Amino acid sequence: MKYTHGFCLLVLGLPLSAQVPFDQQKLDQELMDLLNTPVSVASKKAESVAQAPGIVTVISKTEIEGFAARNLGEIMSRVVGTAFLSPDIFVNQSVVVRGQENTPYNNHILVLLNGRPLRDPISGGLNGSIWNAFPLASLDHLEIIRGPGSVLYGSCAYSAVVNIVTKTSKESGIGGGVTLSGGSQGAFGQQDFVTIRQGDFHGMVAASHFSDSGPEYAFTDYEGNFNKHKFDRRTTGIVTNMAYKGFTLNAYQGMFQSYSLNGGSEAWDPANLQRQTLSQADLGYSKELNKFITLGVNVTYNKTDWSTEPSTNPVDTRANALLYEGTVQIRPMDGFNIVLGGGGESASWNGTGLLVVGEQKSNFLYTQLDYRISAVKLIGGVQYNKLDGIAGKASPRLGVVVDFTPELGAKVLYSTAFRKGYPLETGFNHPVFRGNLDLKPELITTTEAQLFYQGKKGGATFTYYSSKTDDTIIRRVIPLPNPPPGLPPIYLKYFNGDSWKYSGFEFEGKLSVSRALMLTGSASYQTNENPTGLKNAALHANTMIKVGMLYQGENWTAGLFENYNSAPKPTTLVDASSAQVNQPAEAFNWVTARLTWTPWTDGKSAVKLTLDGENLLGSGIYYPDYPNKAVNTLIPLSAGRSFTLSAGFVF
Repeated sequence: MKYTHGFCLLVLGLPLSAQVPFDQQKLDQELMDLLNTPVSVASKKAESVAQAPGIVTVISKTEIEGFAARNLGEIMSRVVGTAFLSPDIFVNQSVVVRGQENTPYNNHILVLLNGRPLRDPISGGLNGSIWNAFPLASLDHLEIIRGPGSVLYGSCAYSAVVNIVTKTSKESGIGGGVTLSGGSQGAFGQQDFVTIRQGDFHGMVAASHFSDSGPEYAFTDYEGNFNKHKFDRRTTGIVTNMAYKGFTLNAYQGMFQSYSLNGGSEAWDPANLQRQTLSQADLGYSKELNKFITLGVNVTYNKTDWSTEPSTNPVDTRANALLYEGTVQIRPMDGFNIVLGGGGESASWNGTGLLVVGEQKSNFLYTQLDYRISAVKLIGGVQYNKLDGIAGKASPRLGVVVDFTPELGAKVLYSTAFRKGYPLETGFNHPVFRGNLDLKPELITTTEAQLFYQGKKGGATFTYYSSKTDDTIIRRVIPLPNPPPGLPPIYLKYFNGDSWKYSGFEFEGKLSVSRALMLTGSASYQTNENPTGLKNAALHANTMIKVGMLYQGENWTAGLFENYNSAPKPTTLVDASSAQVNQPAEAFNWVTARLTWTPWTDGKSAVKLTLDGENLLGSGIYYPDYPNKAVNTLIPLSAGRSFTLSAGFVF
């Protein structure tokens, strides 16, 4: 019934927004541009989505600006089979793809910034500072691989790879924009960007800030204490990309701070704040030696600082990683492409209250090739990765793309991927958690088949996937015969163990109804099985249906998006002793709307006023405590509807 109400609102209600391109290019042409946007995430070279060796979705600039979203995580929640969640003590921490996540750490998805890994070296997945703090004003488009990508990118490219592609100026001169916003819960935000192109140099710098008093959540914690608190939030982010001839520089720093529960006990602490800061700097150089060979080299530095204050058990943990990589792209003949690469990574970590001091080194080699024979494209590749003290692993990829007609084709892909153990699993030094330096990388093997269609007015894909994991990193309870005073008689230690199975169907499509109206939508069904044969043990929603509508008027644009998730399975399915003390997790409709009015423009500059509405049905949205299952639900996903008003000047 809830979904029926949400769908009626989508069909009958007035959609609310998108920003008007200055040249008034119509949506039908923008859709065609989107369907033909070259992507590089699947092969490190520009190619069409249909020909890319992966299951790829592109979110265009038009969609980013047209649908309401407060952060990058909410934009990602519009992708087929994807959910933006708050697991364990972490608010707005995880983007989960295909339900393939069962820990609080978002380390089964790898984020790239203009093709370079933006990877947290503490857990591989403290991604709150990406999903909440990344400046939206910098975005040109997003490229998303659903499925493995370790052949090219290594650890954490397990269930998905997200490539954030930032803006570049196509014309000489300087451009930019400033936007101020305010709204519900005392929210105040700012988004600024500047682009420049002069001769062989082009660059972009963007910055953002957001703060509010946060939604007020009330629930019972792991210790049985009922309380309520405002989960206030503060984010800052700055990103830049610059290029001069063959040199490139990408850099990002994002900070996300929010009220949090106490780690370990998941208990209320009225003064507890959690702060994640992720920093990246990447310097690259590429040189086309001739029409057959291109060389490239990159040095990438990632650093994460994670702290809690002023909690009773404060944590201040830091880790950094230096990645160096060289690539060779070879085109020996038309239709034949080869990518060769290799390098190494050195990581170190330290801190108080959580980790022992440690370090880890690894080396890798990879290759991927594709060869087109008439209407058939053959794909093959492998990455070999060797961690110090751990046996090396190879991650292969095989595939074929067949064009039946110029509009209709199919893909069949076989891929594997891995995720290595990170300091929060190998170096834990906490009374309740113990690390294990002997952890092997966890593995996933995925088979995918896709049928795709691309016509003059739209495109659609239908995908089936089946995945199997091995050596999954899990926590086991270890008895502690003589615990110190005040501590439980057990502790948790990390081991390799579980083997899970996942499968599902995904449909997505975009349609230009007219020059002013564009529709987008997807439907997915996913299921899983744990090592004991229990179905849907991951507890994530089986069914998701997502529908969006963009309309462009003369000096205004409007967009409405409906995101339906079926009821997740209860925690008691896996743990009969799970305390049923909070609101149960139910099916929900997350409806957002945006209305943008351009009262003035001279064709190059414009003033824009935007009204956003979030969770318009006003629902309290609860989700299973899927990482630990100690209670039925913990931190809600939403406490009700909110509104934001923005004013911007673009030049």
